[in-house]
Amino acid sequence: MVLKLFRNRPFSLLTVSFLSSSIANWIYKLALPIIILDKTGSAFHAAGIFGFSFIPWVLFSIFGGVVADTYTKSRVLFLGNIVSAIGAILLIVGTQMQPINIYVIYGIVFLISSADPLIHPSFQSLIPEIINKRELVAANSIIQTIENTLSVVGPLVGGGVVTILGGYNTLWFSGIFFLIAGFMTLMIHSHHEKKVFSFKKIWQDTVVGLKYVFNQKVILSGAMMFFFANLGTNMFEANYMYFMTKDLKFSVVDTTITMAMSGVGALLGGPVGSKIIPNFKSGKILSFSTVGAGLLILLLNTTTNFILLGLILGCISFFGTINVVTYFTLRQQTVPISLLGRVVAVTRMMSFASIPIGAFIGGKMLAAGLGMATVILAAGIIRTLTGIFAAFSQLGKE
Repeated sequence: MVLKLFRNRPFSLLTVSFLSSSIANWIYKLALPIIILDKTGSAFHAAGIFGFSFIPWVLFSIFGGVVADTYTKSRVLFLGNIVSAIGAILLIVGTQMQPINIYVIYGIVFLISSADPLIHPSFQSLIPEIINKRELVAANSIIQTIENTLSVVGPLVGGGVVTILGGYNTLWFSGIFFLIAGFMTLMIHSHHEKKVFSFKKIWQDTVVGLKYVFNQKVILSGAMMFFFANLGTNMFEANYMYFMTKDLKFSVVDTTITMAMSGVGALLGGPVGSKIIPNFKSGKILSFSTVGAGLLILLLNTTTNFILLGLILGCISFFGTINVVTYFTLRQQTVPISLLGRVVAVTRMMSFASIPIGAFIGGKMLAAGLGMATVILAAGIIRTLTGIFAAFSQLGKE
C-alpha cells in the first residue's frame, strides 16, 4: 500500500512538500530563540515568541478552512509556503538590525505563524482529493510518521546545524526549504476553483462549517475528546522536562534518552496504526487509546527510573499517534469534500484551544505547591475519563 501511494505522483509531491515545510519550521523555531537570546539576553522574549506563534491558530483557523473549500488547494499551499519563505528572509534582515527591534521580530513571527492555520485545512482536505478512500489510513500514517520522525530527529540535527552554521545562516536554509515546499505543491493539479473574494461569502461559509460540526455528533464528539485529552496531557507535558531535570535530577543524557523513547513510541504509532485501524471501528479505537493513554499517565507516578519513564512516555505517544491517524481518517472519510476544509479548521481550533489552558493549569498547580505527582494524577484522571465518556458518546458508536 505504501509503495503504491508513492507511485501516486500528486501524493508524492504533497509528501515531499510537507517534509520540506516541516524541516523549514523546525529550523526557524530552533534558530530564532538562540538569536534572540544572543541579541537581547532576554529569556522572556525567547519564550514569549514561541507562545506568540500560537495566536494565529485562534485567529485564522476558520478562515483557513473557508479558503480551503473555496479556492484551489494546491495554490493555497504554494502561496502559504512562499509567504513563509519571505518571512524567513525578513527574519534574517530583522535580526541583524542594530539595535534589534523586538517588536519587528514579533511581527515577522506572526506572519510566518499565520501561514500554518491558513494552509493546514487545504493540506488535509487535499489528501482525499488525490487518493482513494481505501488508502486514507496509510496516507495519514505516512504523514504522521514524518511529523513524529522530525519531532525526534529535529532537535538533535537542527540543534547541531544551528551550532555549526550559526543562527543567521541557518535561517537561509529555512527559507530555501519553504521555497522547495511551495514549488512541490505548484506541480500538483488539484480541483480548480475560480471564485470572487467576498467577506460576506466568507462569513456565510464559516457559519456553514460551524453548523456542520455542531450538527454532526460524531465529528463534534471527536473534537471534544481531543480538547479534554490535550487539556490533561499538557498539564504535565508542559512542565515535565523541568520536573525531570530539576526535581528528579536527571542528567542531560538521561533526559535525552527518556524523550527519545517517547518519540520512538510516536514513530511506531504510524505504521502499526495503518495495520490496526482498518480492522476496527474508529470510535472504539479512539476511546480505547484515550483510556489507555490516561492510565499510562497515572503510571508515571510509580517510578523515577529514566528508562521506565521513557517506556511509559513512549506508550503514551504511541496511543496519541493512533488517535490522530484514526480521527483524521474518519474525518476525511465522512465529511463531504466541499466542507472538509472548514471542518478540519473548526475541529483543529477546538482541540488546540486547550493546549495553553492545560499548560497554565499545570503551572499554577505547581506554583501552589501541589507537586508534579498531583499534576500527573489530575492529568491521568482527565484523559482516562475523556476516553470513557467518548466510548458512551456518539463517537463510540461509530
